[in-house]
Amino acid sequence: MNAIFRITRYFLRYRLAFASTLLLAFGSTAFLIMVPLVIRYVIDNIVGGGASHFIWWGVGAALACFLGRDVLNFARIRVNNYLEQKVLIDLRKDVHDKLLNMSVNYYDANPCGEIASRVIEDVQNVERVILDGTEQGLVALITVFGVAGMLFWLEPSLAAVVILPLPLLFFLGIGHAKATRRNWGVVRKSAGQLNSLLVEHLQGHRLISAFALRPREQGRFMERAVTLKDATLKAMRRWSIYSPTTSFIASTGSVAVLGYGGYLLMEGQMTAGTFVGFYAYCSMLYEPVNRLNGLNHLISAGRASGDRVTEILDHVVSVQDSESPVPFPPIPGDVVFDRVSFAYEERDEVIENLQFTLPQGQTVALVGHTGAGKSTIANLLLRYYDVTAGSIKIAGIDVREIELQSLRAQIGLVSQEPFLFDGTVGENLLLAQAGATESDLWGALEAAHADDFVRRLPQGLDTPIGERGVRLSMGEKQRLTIARVILKNPPIVILDEATASVDTLTEHKIQSALDRLMRNRTVLVIAHRLSTVRKADKIIVLQRGSIIEQGNHQSLIEAGGHYSKLWSIQSDLIPETSATK
Repeated sequence: MNAIFRITRYFLRYRLAFASTLLLAFGSTAFLIMVPLVIRYVIDNIVGGGASHFIWWGVGAALACFLGRDVLNFARIRVNNYLEQKVLIDLRKDVHDKLLNMSVNYYDANPCGEIASRVIEDVQNVERVILDGTEQGLVALITVFGVAGMLFWLEPSLAAVVILPLPLLFFLGIGHAKATRRNWGVVRKSAGQLNSLLVEHLQGHRLISAFALRPREQGRFMERAVTLKDATLKAMRRWSIYSPTTSFIASTGSVAVLGYGGYLLMEGQMTAGTFVGFYAYCSMLYEPVNRLNGLNHLISAGRASGDRVTEILDHVVSVQDSESPVPFPPIPGDVVFDRVSFAYEERDEVIENLQFTLPQGQTVALVGHTGAGKSTIANLLLRYYDVTAGSIKIAGIDVREIELQSLRAQIGLVSQEPFLFDGTVGENLLLAQAGATESDLWGALEAAHADDFVRRLPQGLDTPIGERGVRLSMGEKQRLTIARVILKNPPIVILDEATASVDTLTEHKIQSALDRLMRNRTVLVIAHRLSTVRKADKIIVLQRGSIIEQGNHQSLIEAGGHYSKLWSIQSDLIPETSATK
């Protein structure tokens, strides 16, 4: 129950509302408990005593009890709703904040659909536990203890018989919770896998259509849907046995009142009013007991979801600020990779003993075959991952000592796969500088040669571009991301295949904009197309995570090594490629 208790502690943030809920629940239960006492008095003293003219006093007293109960219940529900929603928004906020703070390796290991399932479906399941558990469970518990106390006050021997099933129900509830915990865990895992596949299908719809994969993917979806169905039925099968069993056991209490209570009544050891009142209390005792049994089933399902939610909250973030982080240095200085090594989890080293300097205000290009470690170097500079050996320093300060927010705020990234949010053109640009004016936005667009197509859009800057910029071409999306970096105006820029997805004419426009952007900045360029790095101050050739050559374009050509061979191959392909177009 650790997950449920963890989440329940959120209630302690709102002690006044929680205490008010308790007091109102006690009050409403007290009014309810008084009703059988009124019935007992009416039967024994008014009807049995022949004072029928006082019957309306009894009716009024019973009505007042019900009115008091419902007025306090109204207030309790209002306070409880406020408390529940405050707890839920705190829980959602903490889960969302933790996900935004997660290191990149968490998303490497967990599919987005699985994470979305936890944030949406599992939080909703926990929400049901909180909503029903706090409201119904609290009232049910108070009612059970209050009614049990009245039963012993009225007739201890009969009360002892009536509550005999309660310990059995308690142990059956514990056994049911233990038995179904694993089953509900399988249900939640299966639901996450199904949701993950659904997200994959939505994102890859065009590929599924292009490769005629619809029948295959329909089969995969049905396979996971059937797995979820079977897991759910297995979990519910126990409930189909548990629920009627506990209901029957609870009913034995009412039978005991009829049997033993009727005997006491006939022997004159109990008045008719006490017997009727006792029977009313017995009904009041087992109705909340049955409600608690239902809540036990709900909590059993909620525990599996709670475990998945708290697993996110408890996840240790591998990349985070040091105990005393420092701000990004006001004068950036050189970027030094000092004997850097790095390996992804459960893989061999991608980079080994890497040593080079990215001088302030200069451009350094990284080239090499796919898998040589180029993008990994950029990821390490951004601290998406931490080095496994060595260090990366900016102006002599280890990046692990620089505040993460400050570090990333001073680095601009243009990646091969541009990402745009579902919003307008202007909203996506303002991510770089929230206070930018419209003139600033157009200036950045012009610098990135993106102003021409934005002006042609139906609403200009206010044009919605769809999820991930789906309404724009790849070249248009790339130019918008470049404009965003220009607007950000960072001292360090990373260009990761920034022009790989655009045509030759657009590449020429963007390259001229990038030339202006890179002036007097520290720039790390990652490229396969060597024609884009000829002007770099230094070109580093990587192979399997190690430097095999470095120098400027001309010196590397003259050296006749690996770079020179790559240049010759690409130069030979350029005329042929142009001809085919």
